[in-house]
Amino acid sequence: MDDNKKFAFTKNNYILLGIGVLLIIIGLFLMQGGGSEEPNIHNVDEMFGFRRTVLAPFVIIGGFILNVFA
Repeated sequence: MDDNKKFAFTKNNYILLGIGVLLIIIGLFLMQGGGSEEPNIHNVDEMFGFRRTVLAPFVIIGGFILNVFA
């Protein structure tokens, strides 16, 4: 057998890739929620709050950027 088997990525690359995927999943969880039981009532402050419109997209984009570098 050939002993020159090498992986495409190193251990650090796999760790960074996992962290990037985790950041994407965390960002998606930050975007969800905020539904009301009454379909005609919308909580605008909760729907368009900082967490959903600013924080979650930045976390997701950060995860994608980290995956590009991984």
